[in-house]
Amino acid sequence: MIRRFTATCLLLLLCVSAARAADGVHVDVSGLGPDEKANVLARLAIRQQGDRKDLSESLVERLHEQAPADIRSALQPFGWYTPVIEAELTGSGPNWQAHYHVDAGEPTLISKIDIQLLGEGADHEAFKQALRRANRRLTQGDRLKHADYEEAKKQLTDAAYAGGFLDAYWAVSELRVNPQLRQAEIYLHLQTGPRYAFGRVSLQQDGEQGLNQAFLERYISLREGEPFDPQKLLDQQFALSDLGYFQSVEITPQRTEADAEHRVPLVIHTTPRKKHRYEGGLGYGTDTGARISLGTEWRQINQWGHNLDASARVSQIKDTLAANYRVPQGSKPGENITFSGLQDQEDLKDGDTDKYTLGVSLNRHPGEWQRRVYLEYTHEESTFMRDAVDIDPVTGMPKVDTDGNQVTQRVAQVTTADLMTPGVSFTRTDADDPIFAHRGWYLFADVHGAQNNLLSNTSFVRTYLQTRGVYSLNYKTRLLGRMELGANFHDRFADLPASQRFFAGGDQSVRGYSYESIGTDANGNVIGGQYLATFSAELERNIKGAWGAAVFVDSGGADDRFLPKQYFGVGAGVRYRAPVGSFQLDLAHPLTGDAEGQFIGLRLHIGVRVGL
Repeated sequence: MIRRFTATCLLLLLCVSAARAADGVHVDVSGLGPDEKANVLARLAIRQQGDRKDLSESLVERLHEQAPADIRSALQPFGWYTPVIEAELTGSGPNWQAHYHVDAGEPTLISKIDIQLLGEGADHEAFKQALRRANRRLTQGDRLKHADYEEAKKQLTDAAYAGGFLDAYWAVSELRVNPQLRQAEIYLHLQTGPRYAFGRVSLQQDGEQGLNQAFLERYISLREGEPFDPQKLLDQQFALSDLGYFQSVEITPQRTEADAEHRVPLVIHTTPRKKHRYEGGLGYGTDTGARISLGTEWRQINQWGHNLDASARVSQIKDTLAANYRVPQGSKPGENITFSGLQDQEDLKDGDTDKYTLGVSLNRHPGEWQRRVYLEYTHEESTFMRDAVDIDPVTGMPKVDTDGNQVTQRVAQVTTADLMTPGVSFTRTDADDPIFAHRGWYLFADVHGAQNNLLSNTSFVRTYLQTRGVYSLNYKTRLLGRMELGANFHDRFADLPASQRFFAGGDQSVRGYSYESIGTDANGNVIGGQYLATFSAELERNIKGAWGAAVFVDSGGADDRFLPKQYFGVGAGVRYRAPVGSFQLDLAHPLTGDAEGQFIGLRLHIGVRVGL
């Protein structure tokens, strides 16, 4: 009995709630296209006020009488000036139903277009493209659309500002509509006024220890007397920000102080960043294992912009200690002379290596490229474990087991290299987004070498090329590709340390294989190769929000053949798009197996991709 009573009460409550939710005016509009209907519903006062708690019969009737005017006003921006409206209001308080059937009627067509440029800039190049775009939007005989009219005006005024015509104004800006004749005439007369130019550029730095004025002026590309160009102001702001010294950069045109020649003084105001930065982190990646890192940066050591950074990383596979001292050069951000020091210790698949490097490099940005010309001195000791035939010390013959097979043993081959290596590298990135690109490509090429007896104990020339690309098939799907090619021309391969040999395998190489596990000799020892070739293709699709999935196929090899034997891996993975990059969790299946062709099992790869 109690349960029935409770159920009855709940049902009554639901009915009351539903009735209250229906209170007000329900508005329905028919006969229009989706864009027109959406605008009508947004403009109808009876719909906007239909849920008021103080609705009365007289208020609803008044709003209903106003509705045809609201509908006409909402249709005019689409060129419908003579609609036929059937209005009906039914019901009574507190529930009304208002229905409006609308026949938009015949469209209002553009019968005349008069666009004129007046004044000093009438024939200037800055307006030609804007005029072409405006004429494509506004065509005689087409249906009038207010949005096209406003966009044409905006394109012309934007062109005036971009061209330096800062005083441009509309001498005539009229849209004349005759609803009875269903005709519209457009009159746009733009008075350009004089063209302005850049005036004197002043630098204002906050902070007690600013940069030398002459040093900063090297990076100022704005020149007095050049035509005023807002894009150049933006480029200048980005260029100064890219130097890394400033928290903010503001460029303010002093238009009210323009001289008789219409030159506008410019004030560049900078706020410095903190001169020192410290960071630390913990992480994990399948190529490095667990890792800990520490770093520091002195962004400004002196008034000439010298800077220093140092970092240390300790991981299960590779330990690194590095420092770079940079002396700015040239007139572009990133151009400098860098003095560097590096200490590297790495556990190889079959061995280990210790490397110490001192170097100097000249970094320049010719065009869209980054060029690095460098000279490095390296001392490296590499140990490679390999199988060797066990020799009987008495007979001098190979030992054999009871089955007649030769007995082998693991021996260490130690390579000690002192190398003075001049080199040059080129880098270029062209992508629509530096963090998560949808279209773009990346290329890195390097060549360096050493000559025996010129502060080196071996001779070689090493070349390396890496390229990556991405192409969006649609807004949710993108195709990624990667390729690596390398070759080492040497006197004797055994004299090369690990850093000058080629290896493959790992998160950024051939998934399905552990880090640098590909690069075997004839006996299956991972000692690196003379040549390198790796390839990768990946299809990635966004699933929901920041989550996505990918399928991929990788191949690669490193050995003494010009086209190395290829090891293949296929798999699938999960992607999570974060502000710092794309987190990747991949499960890969090695199709080729290890050096002996034995299946080595599925492998999990964890990493982060930034950009390409």
